[in-house]
Amino acid sequence: MATLVDGRLQPDSVDAVLEAMVNDFEAQAGENLPPGVASVLRSVYRPIAERLVEAQQTAALVLDSAQIDHAEDEALDLLTALIGVSRRKAVKAEGTVTLSRASAASQDYPIPAGAEVQTSGNDPVVFVTAESATLSTGETSVDVAVKARTGGVRGNVGPGAISVLRSTISGVEEVTNASETTGGRDRENDTELRERAKDNLSSGSRASASALISALMDDDDVTSVTIFINDLNVANGDGQPGHSFELVVEAPDEAAVLNRLAQAIADTKAAGDTSVGGYYGTAKTGTATLVNGQTETINFSLPTGVQIYVDIDMTVTEEYAGNDAVRDSIVRYIGGVLSTGNTDDGRLSVGSDVIYGSVEYAIRDVTGVYDINTLEVGTSASPTGTTNISITNGEKATANATDGSITFTTSVVTP
Repeated sequence: MATLVDGRLQPDSVDAVLEAMVNDFEAQAGENLPPGVASVLRSVYRPIAERLVEAQQTAALVLDSAQIDHAEDEALDLLTALIGVSRRKAVKAEGTVTLSRASAASQDYPIPAGAEVQTSGNDPVVFVTAESATLSTGETSVDVAVKARTGGVRGNVGPGAISVLRSTISGVEEVTNASETTGGRDRENDTELRERAKDNLSSGSRASASALISALMDDDDVTSVTIFINDLNVANGDGQPGHSFELVVEAPDEAAVLNRLAQAIADTKAAGDTSVGGYYGTAKTGTATLVNGQTETINFSLPTGVQIYVDIDMTVTEEYAGNDAVRDSIVRYIGGVLSTGNTDDGRLSVGSDVIYGSVEYAIRDVTGVYDINTLEVGTSASPTGTTNISITNGEKATANATDGSITFTTSVVTP
């Protein structure tokens, strides 16, 4: 019957099981077995033999699913999750396209987020505009960030590959990409996941950085995770103690969430690993409960918020949607507090710089904004900057539509 070979169950064939069953019957019946009975037995026993082999195959699958060397697909996902390793999802390629027309625009043409462009050919790669923009009056082109509609390396295309307007965009006649799109990555296959999980196990009981990040990213309230590791015997230049790690987690500052994050860290880290907070982000703690009921305080950080100030001088038409609409559009790009008092995560993650041009696009996206005379941004009141704002890895830019940090000078124009 079925045997184990190197930890794997090897099911028998139906014929082998059937022959064994007939032989057993013949041995029990002895020499008095009438002629032709064996043929009848094979007909009767075959359905039973088939079911027995199916049971062996199911048992083999269950045994394989419990072994990292042999588990596949969802079974492998469940197995590696036990050691804090999650399968890496496909990543969408990103880049920039130029939307253009032959003659200068006689009016502003809004470019909506989500408009589709693609490569040529029978099996095109489709990209969507990642943000709204405007092809302004007097201009013949505008650059817009795009992201592949689906993840994978197919989205990494060369310069000039994106040449087809899949969506009709008013005022736009052509599309191209001057530079390649990058960052696309396929979903991690079973072999890659298996090897990465083994690498984590090979380091003994110490948790890997990937395992800690994966454990926290599994929480629905977590937007991003950054880890800072000091493997030295002494404190590093930022004061982080030797042999410690600091996790900067973008998540709500709520007790229930903090305790949940602490539990995930405690369940993943090794007993001797030191979790710290406050060196790169804003120090926070949570309480984790161990299997014996003992509690442990876990240290980590939330991003340090960097308030962004914006001063705008612009002309508007009679259709202008209002200052709050502009404030909210900026907040939806940066993240922060909307004019309603609700919050919006924005499109920027921890460590993402505030792009000056994207702030301008957010303003121009509002109905009735005719032109921007001056735009100044900064991290303090009465800003004077006209370039990108640099944000470090432990920081998160934030804007506020309610506290007067976004100011206006407006004048009405009749186009």
